[in-house]
Amino acid sequence: MMYSDHPTAEFFVQTPRLRFFCRSRGADDGIPLLVLHGSYATSRWWTPFFAALPAEIYAVAPDLRGCGQSDKPEHGYAIEEQAEDLAALLDALNWESCHLMAHSSSGAIAIEYALNYPHRLDALTLVATVPVEGVFTPIDAYLVLEQMKDDRALLRNALRALMPATPIDDAHPALLHFFEMLVDDASQMAPAAFTAIARALAQWNRFGDARRLTLPTLLVWGDRDEIVDRAATTRTLLAIPGADNLEVLRGVGHSPMIEAPDALAARWIDFLVQDHGGYDAVRRAALDHFPTNHLEEE
Repeated sequence: MMYSDHPTAEFFVQTPRLRFFCRSRGADDGIPLLVLHGSYATSRWWTPFFAALPAEIYAVAPDLRGCGQSDKPEHGYAIEEQAEDLAALLDALNWESCHLMAHSSSGAIAIEYALNYPHRLDALTLVATVPVEGVFTPIDAYLVLEQMKDDRALLRNALRALMPATPIDDAHPALLHFFEMLVDDASQMAPAAFTAIARALAQWNRFGDARRLTLPTLLVWGDRDEIVDRAATTRTLLAIPGADNLEVLRGVGHSPMIEAPDALAARWIDFLVQDHGGYDAVRRAALDHFPTNHLEEE
């Protein structure tokens, strides 16, 4: 896999909420796939995965609020607010529906969006996602997150721990260069974003509401993930009726799109071409019970 930083297109999307910077791969008349990065990341994290996708997929990766080249306000990092950012982006892209894939902390954003706008998603994929009940961060961890703003070595080590299967050393110069760009991106986040996402996840819990997630859902987890453990991932799997399987990537850590992009793409394509007809009756029953306008107002 080549770690290239040259996707098909780079562009800005203006919405009423903020201006997004996006990277994309594929023709814009392809199957629409929106991918969301996690904390301390940008759309750049998805470029190895983009290279592994077939030409029929039109994949778009935005820099989320406070990250990369998107707007960097001091506020608006609550999970519910970022889900509305996502809704505004999809409106601006003129996508009536799409496939949604989310990594790590953005799994919460994707779940929140799916609960409020189920009719606008074809399927959901959660990669090394935070658990559906949110995440508690100890006070001393917040001090470390604050320190990362000005301590590049600390930030670099933290990011390195997220991708243990990736050889980042002088023997692999392309990978090393790519990784240093990821560190550069993380160091340029909005100052508020260094701790705001952790605080938002501590205040977010959709475990009880997850029973409404009846759309086809794929969970992917690496067995060397030191951030999200198997038990947390299993709880999320069991909480979501539409999730019928957990794909475990052997020898992969918290960042499959970088560590094993080909394997992640292959798992997702297999999921994409599955016959999801069995989900339709479940989805219709759920939407009859929870009317669409009710879901949007929550």
